[in-house]
Amino acid sequence: MTSIVELFPKCRKLAYDSRQLLSQLQNDQRSASELFLSLDELSRQLDIMGDMLHRETPAQRQVWTMKIKELREDAASVRRQGLYYTQMTSAASRHEKDREELLALRQRRKKTSNGTVDHS
Repeated sequence: MTSIVELFPKCRKLAYDSRQLLSQLQNDQRSASELFLSLDELSRQLDIMGDMLHRETPAQRQVWTMKIKELREDAASVRRQGLYYTQMTSAASRHEKDREELLALRQRRKKTSNGTVDHS
């Protein structure tokens, strides 16, 4: 059976990988789903670590509780940043699409007002 000591490095690596994925997402090198899958896996691993706390001595339990809390806070921060980035890029994409649609409509109306017939 896995111990909390064995899981902690894995969780730290998942947290690091998630930060890297966020950076790559912001540089359009990765998709948001990859980031959120990584964060979900980190959350599951941290839950497992939390369930293992009862096996530790009270002093160690307090140390591990703090370490788990720090990783959860880090993961929550990365998730918030990822959500913010995806919302902003989604909004920018919608804005650009709306802009293009309005410009196309404006051009069609301009052609129609100049005496040409709009067949669209």
